[in-house]
Amino acid sequence: MASKNHHTIGYLPDERPPFIELILFALQQIVVMFPATVLVALITHFHVSTTIFASGLATLCFILITGRKIPLYYGSSFSYITAIGSIVTADIVSKNDPALLNNAISEAQFGIIMSGFVSIAAGFIVKSVGQEIIDKILPATVTGSIAMIIGLSLAANALTNASAIPVLEDASKEPLAQSLAWVISIITLVSTIAYSVYLKGKLSQLPILFGLLTGYVAAL
Repeated sequence: MASKNHHTIGYLPDERPPFIELILFALQQIVVMFPATVLVALITHFHVSTTIFASGLATLCFILITGRKIPLYYGSSFSYITAIGSIVTADIVSKNDPALLNNAISEAQFGIIMSGFVSIAAGFIVKSVGQEIIDKILPATVTGSIAMIIGLSLAANALTNASAIPVLEDASKEPLAQSLAWVISIITLVSTIAYSVYLKGKLSQLPILFGLLTGYVAAL
């Protein structure tokens, strides 16, 4: 029986991409992770400066622990948004009391730290029992559904951001500006999807960067 040759596009931890590709990958990582990290802080009402500091510290720790073999950036996790929202409620935010907000944030941070210990324990379990067992306990139908729930919970924020416009001196131009914002957002989304589907080879790893550039061109 003839076997098919599968060629994997990408790099292993012990490989290093050429300098130009390294720059492109880094740009895409910045485009994806930095805004997402700040967005989670804004949604959860965490302090943005503290969030960025914790993100950078976690990234440095991870790079050092893994011996600089895996260039992974540690940003904010969208899976925490619903849980944090139940603690940092709209009522607390509306009172505009820094003390109340900081107390709520500290409670949420305690939960995040404890979940970090759970993640560490899960890592030891995976290492001891093997990935195959984990795949049976948590198949793609389960993990995929969780990812879909997280995405749907952020749909409202995505729609709000897609139609966001700067403050205009002439209020009569706002409807046109919002319409143009929607056009640019849709062009960016569709082009990113198209790039992820139709680009081949190494270019297929940069759909978000190319989608962003297409959105900028549309805006110009």
